[in-house]
Amino acid sequence: MQLGILFISLIGPFLYHYGYKVSAAGILESIHSDVHKILGKSGDSRPVNEKYKPAFLANLSHTLSNLKSNQIVKFDSVITNIGKRYSPQTGQFTSPEDGIYMFSWTCLTPPGSRFETRLAINDNYISGNRANAQNINQYVQATKNVVVQMKKGDVATVRVLSYTGLSLYGDGNYFSSFSGFMI
Repeated sequence: MQLGILFISLIGPFLYHYGYKVSAAGILESIHSDVHKILGKSGDSRPVNEKYKPAFLANLSHTLSNLKSNQIVKFDSVITNIGKRYSPQTGQFTSPEDGIYMFSWTCLTPPGSRFETRLAINDNYISGNRANAQNINQYVQATKNVVVQMKKGDVATVRVLSYTGLSLYGDGNYFSSFSGFMI
């Protein structure tokens, strides 16, 4: 914007001197129109002030125990939520438009426990993640990354696999998380 004002202040008097009626609003409108034409020729029809692509990061702030089979894991501490498409109340990310999305989720389980999950798009399971520390005396952390195609309105969730949701560790250090973004 400041560059536009500088341009107008430099060229405006020149154009006026040669008999052209000019205004700052007129010049800015002309520049805006030219930018749209250029974007149209490049195959990108999005407006100049394009909305941000959806992206989110939600952590788990407290430990979850004894979750039931297929229960949605609700990562409650939202750090980033561009587009407000992730709900910490439901644990759901809803796709605002068709596209390719990348999701990642990390689960930390304490010694003697396990926590196994799956990423679901709507009710279709896409991929699993297993953090199993049942027979060892240390924390185990597991991370999974997936790339999926979604339609507008599709919902992505992290859900407990069978009866393995014994303990998902969460605290202020945010070792367990769920994130995603549109590519």
